[in-house]
Amino acid sequence: MSFGAIPRDTRNVILGAGPLAVGLGFYQVAVAVFLPLEGISVTDLGILLTTVGLTSVALSIPFAILSDRYGRKEIMFVGSILGAMVIVTPGLTSNFSILEASAIAGGAGEAMYIGTWNAHLADTTAFEIRPEAFSLSFMTFAIAGGTGSLLPVFFPLFGTSLLTAHRITFVALGFFSTLTAFTVHNWAVKTGHGSSQWRVLPRKSLGLIMKFSAANLLIGLGAGLIIPLIPTWFLLRFGVTDVFSGPLIASSSIIMGLTAAGAPRVARRVGLVNGIVMTQGLSTVFLLAIPFCPTAVFAGVVYVIRAVLMNMASPLSDTFLMSMIAQDERATASSFNAVLWNLPNAGSTAVGGSMLNHGDLRSPFYLCGSFYITAILLFYTIFRRSARPAAGNQLIN
Repeated sequence: MSFGAIPRDTRNVILGAGPLAVGLGFYQVAVAVFLPLEGISVTDLGILLTTVGLTSVALSIPFAILSDRYGRKEIMFVGSILGAMVIVTPGLTSNFSILEASAIAGGAGEAMYIGTWNAHLADTTAFEIRPEAFSLSFMTFAIAGGTGSLLPVFFPLFGTSLLTAHRITFVALGFFSTLTAFTVHNWAVKTGHGSSQWRVLPRKSLGLIMKFSAANLLIGLGAGLIIPLIPTWFLLRFGVTDVFSGPLIASSSIIMGLTAAGAPRVARRVGLVNGIVMTQGLSTVFLLAIPFCPTAVFAGVVYVIRAVLMNMASPLSDTFLMSMIAQDERATASSFNAVLWNLPNAGSTAVGGSMLNHGDLRSPFYLCGSFYITAILLFYTIFRRSARPAAGNQLIN
């Protein structure tokens, strides 16, 4: 099945996420190096990243309930605008209070835009083409995000200081990211199911989502310890800035995006559950090897392999979950799952930042790996036989 089978409006919305993904890809890499160079401590950096996660957690379910009741379009539109605003802020100020307020806005934008995204894709695609839609979505975010992460490599060509180059790029990409709001306004379909009852928990899907999120929670807890802080780890371990780590993360994102095109084939050949377990398990092996790497280049290669393997499972996981959820609870269930991932992830980022700040450059990897292994075993134990999908859906086994 080709990507051309995806409905035109849905395809336009997916591809239209590219500008925002470019900005967020740059922000993710650059802020972890730029702010410490601006005088923000690594501990405070961890607090800022934690604020984004906690705000997203607090607002995900309320916005998801509104999305399921009234529709996805307006919430996605406002969320994309807030995402653009948070990208601009570091280019305008290094005041911690303003950055913290920006982090709150960024968390709200994530809850509104990303939290509603999967539900919108599932609502506007038939089951037969849903793996293609989620694969194209993953490719768009990964390749566009990788492009944003790559930008610091060009900073030496700017003819100005590294800090000035960062500021200019933050502002320029913030404005560029508003193009995503334009695509949402023009092509997103207002899908909602008008439920007469307001439920904080997805009643029909609660049992499934709790099982799925039990493993996902452990993945989030482990990932938060080091993954958002990888550029900072390279700075502290090898003394390299985002001129190195930016292209590194960019290459991993672009490769992830390209390999996602094969996700539907993997699902049909080995099954969703087996595909998720195999890629995540191999990724954990490479994760645990990173702190033993003697050079930045060696560590970078190992990191890219780890990232590609871990994230190859993303389209498979999204397809698995959305195909199991009742249609009128998709946004609520998806956001509930995101809350159970983001809450431990946000908290552990502050812990990981504190470890790095005190010179402990290995323990975050060890702890992350142990949580990953536990999560993978738990997920396989629960879903190895695959639960029955929601009415009207069909799992790929």
